[in-house]
Formats: sequence, C-alpha cells, structure tokens
Amino acid sequence: METKRKFLFLLSILIILLAFPFCKSTSPAVSSLTGEETTVPDEAIFQSVLQKRLEEAERPAPKANNPSSGFAMGETGQGQSKFSEVPVYYATDREPTGNNGPYGFYGGKRSSTGLRFGRCMVTIPKIHEIGEIERPSWWSLEFAEDPGEHIILKEISPLQENDFFSELNLKARLADKQEALVFIHGYNTSFDEAALRAAQVAYDVSFAGVPILYSWPSQGTLIGYWEDGENNAWSVPHLEYFLEELAKQNCWEKIHIIAHSMGNRTLTKSLIALARKNPQKPLFGQVILAAPDVNAREFVQEIAPMIRQTASNVTLYASSKDKALALSKQFNHVPRAGEAGENLVVVETIETVDASSIDTDFLGHTYFANTWLLIQDLYEVINKGWNAEKRALKDRKKGNRRYWAF
Repeated sequence: METKRKFLFLLSILIILLAFPFCKSTSPAVSSLTGEETTVPDEAIFQSVLQKRLEEAERPAPKANNPSSGFAMGETGQGQSKFSEVPVYYATDREPTGNNGPYGFYGGKRSSTGLRFGRCMVTIPKIHEIGEIERPSWWSLEFAEDPGEHIILKEISPLQENDFFSELNLKARLADKQEALVFIHGYNTSFDEAALRAAQVAYDVSFAGVPILYSWPSQGTLIGYWEDGENNAWSVPHLEYFLEELAKQNCWEKIHIIAHSMGNRTLTKSLIALARKNPQKPLFGQVILAAPDVNAREFVQEIAPMIRQTASNVTLYASSKDKALALSKQFNHVPRAGEAGENLVVVETIETVDASSIDTDFLGHTYFANTWLLIQDLYEVINKGWNAEKRALKDRKKGNRRYWAF
C-alpha cells in the first residue's frame, strides 16, 4: 500500500508539472521605487532598487560586474577575501547521523533527546546573485566547492542549551541590531539545505541582527511528503518551547520569523499555543508566512485570528504559479493557504500579498527567497517594519476585503 501511494504521488507530481505553463509571466514590470506600472526592463529596476539600498547604508556603488554585492549583510574582515561569512545559530529536533562533516551531520530521524542546539558557519561568495544558492554543478564541470564561487556550509558546532543561549545573548548585543530572524523550512529539505537557505535569505535582505534556523526532521525527499507531515506535527511542542525561550531572552528588541511551505503548519500551531499562554501579548515583530501549505479553511476560521495576537504584523505570500501547493491541494482535498487565484486567502487581521505576477523558477514554490523583487519586499518588511500600504504594491480587493499584489 505504501509503495502504491508513493508511486501515485510521483505520478501526480509529473502530471501537475506538465499541466502548468512553462513560460514566465508576461505581466508589466512594477517599479520598486514608485509602485507604478512601467516598461522599464527588469535590470534597470534592479539597479534602482540596489542604488536605494546603497544610499540607505551609505555605501559606495558596486562594480558593474557584481551588481548584488551591495546587498551583503557583512564582510569577513579579510581584506580582499572572495567571500563573506554568515553565522547561523540553530535549534533542531533531528537526530545526528554520526557523520562529523558539516554535510549530513543531521539526518531525517527524530531526535531521541528533544531539541539540539548549535551554530553553523556559512560562506557566501562576493559574486553571489540575489536569490541564488550557488553550488557546484556537474554540467558546469564543477566537482568541488570553491568559496569564491559557491555558498558553502563550512562547519557545524553543536552547543549545550545553556551555552547556546549565552552565546546567542552575546552575539545579539554585539550585532548592529538587537534583532533575531528565525527561519523555518518546508518539506523535502535537509538540514544542510535549510542552513544554506537561512544564510542566503539573511544575507540577501541585509539583515543586521542574528539569523537563526529552526529545522524539523524533514526526510529531504520528494516521496517523503506524508512522513514529513507526521514529523512536522510531532515537532510543534519543540518549536513552541524554542520560540518561548527565545522570547524570554532580554537581549532582543525584536524577533522576526519566516516560515516556508509545510513549516507554516508547525509555526502556526506553535503560535496558537503561545497566544493562549500570553493573550494579547505580541512576542514577535514581523511574522512572514511564505507559500503556506496549510488548510485554507482552518487558516481563515481558526489560525488567523489567533496568530495575529502574537506579532506586530503578519504577512502571507501566495501565488497561483505554485505547482507544489497545487499538488498538495490534490492530495489533501482542500485548498492551501498559499494559493492565489480564486482560492486566495484574504482576512482582515493579516496582510496578504499575491506574488503571482513575479517571474519564478519552474516549480514556483521558493519564490519568496529566489526572486529579487520579493526579496526587496522582505527587506522592507523586516528591516523597516513597513506595512503593505507603504511598500511598492498594488491595492486590490476580494469582495470587500483588501489585499496586495506586485
């Protein structure tokens, strides 16, 4: 029965992929500075956004062959180094594999001793492009990691819980901003992939605080969807405990959270529990729900009213190009909260942003992190605390309720 279910799942993936259009959006570009429709090429818009960020940071313009260097969150202090280092602290309920190398240190099994803590070091090359995770590829004849060319998980250093929070407190006090950015990954994601993504997002949004990864035991495989769902639910009390402990630290001015895909199930259940413990007491700053693979009906009726109590603002990104959520809807027999189109979720307490018009990758599921226009939107949400009305978005209506679009 299990083999048959996996076969049907893979067959459905193929059908869904073939059923969606392969072309990118032909919608007019949107200026990130004025919010007006324009025929200016994407590169010109990118350069104007970049220049605006550089002016805010009072940094000189980058060389023409490195347009994304102005988005860096910091340098290594190594003079002419070809890469920057991004430390990412982590909490995980994955079991270690016994492999002492940084890749494969944690697997997809549930931790036998609850939460584990530590620190990762990720290096990001100066040639890094916004939204990319540059890795060696055989079709480019790259067979080894090069810190000048690739994003690399350099090391993993486990820490005891007390040491973890002590080091986190010190790191926070030394940071440019006393803020944390917690990233929670989705389904089909290994610990290694999650660490690289957490570093890339923090780097690309020029986050000046402390990046933190929460990693639940995803199997890291396409056919692991059901097991991922079970492990995701099992992880809820652990994430609830971690977020509560993190909020208790007196080193933070703000704690922001980004959850992607299935990671939103763990997050929303944890936030509901925290809302019940701390009614009407916002513990967090910006909470960002990216492509949430969550039951849309439950989200509207039960989740949205509760989680809004825990944060200064909640933003939901949705897209009609998301093939992964289209597949999830088929198997769960109910629309997902991250869908757009006729199933777009619009509630009064949350700012919904329709990202359907943004050019994205083939699957259209990681658009929150691999498209520079949305990364710029995240930059304004996280670093400036701007609500949707202040950002370069179009005002839209669904019935009598307001939402936003690129």
